[in-house]
Amino acid sequence: MKRILITGAASGLGLALAKKYASEGWSVCIADIQDEEGIKIATHLNEEYANDCFFQHLDITSDTQWQELVALISERWQGLDALVNNAGVGASGDIDTFSIKDFQWTVDINLMGAVKGCHICVPLLKESKGLLINVASMAGLLHMGSMSAYNVSKAGMVAFSEGLLSELDPYGVKVSVVCPTFFQSNLAKGMRGDNPDAAKIAARLHAGTGITAESVAATVYDDSRKGKHYILAGTRFSDRTIWRLKRFLPAAYLSMMKSNARIQFAEKNPSSAKRGVFERVLRFIRARVLG
Repeated sequence: MKRILITGAASGLGLALAKKYASEGWSVCIADIQDEEGIKIATHLNEEYANDCFFQHLDITSDTQWQELVALISERWQGLDALVNNAGVGASGDIDTFSIKDFQWTVDINLMGAVKGCHICVPLLKESKGLLINVASMAGLLHMGSMSAYNVSKAGMVAFSEGLLSELDPYGVKVSVVCPTFFQSNLAKGMRGDNPDAAKIAARLHAGTGITAESVAATVYDDSRKGKHYILAGTRFSDRTIWRLKRFLPAAYLSMMKSNARIQFAEKNPSSAKRGVFERVLRFIRARVLG
């Protein structure tokens, strides 16, 4: 019996991952703050797949709740084969208008929640030579303006995962970091930002991609088992192209990002917009490449 703990598993990508692993014969611990939904999902997975799937309330920022959950898993399963740090929140805003309180909230959940999970679960993964899967974002690799809090939290997750890749390799633990872009999920729900329309815009972007959480989950399942570190599931060709541009031509990447920021500024401040061929070219690039 393979045993997996997935945080944020009562909805979105976490739910898709729980269903995928259960369908492949894994026992799944669904950890979330959404008690009613989590219990329903665990019951459904048990009935459909006859695995040992169960729900446990978990606020990933709580050291005590992490300790209680791992104690329960150790008693119930006598070990753990995989941990997926999936739970996270959305955030957007300019550095001088996005509140420090919300910045801290974003980092505490998106980054420190995973740090706490790894701190307490890694000993079990060392014993099983298991899998560690951290869900970051393409925002952890490509950093758009007006998203500092989210960028920092996800870039931190990428750096954290890269460090653990080498740290845990001698113990036989495989480490993957998932960096999707927009896909159909509920990340915009509960999103914090300095723009009241930010959540609506994010929800529209997520819904309009045509990329499903189920397709991302399938890629994560396959690639993590192969030991692939960067899992760019749910990304477009343009996203991967820009990431390569950043790696191999960083000056060109930074110039493009600044150009995109100037276009965004002009759209917010029409009176300051410069008209002409150059602006039209930048808009064309933004529409075709940045989306």
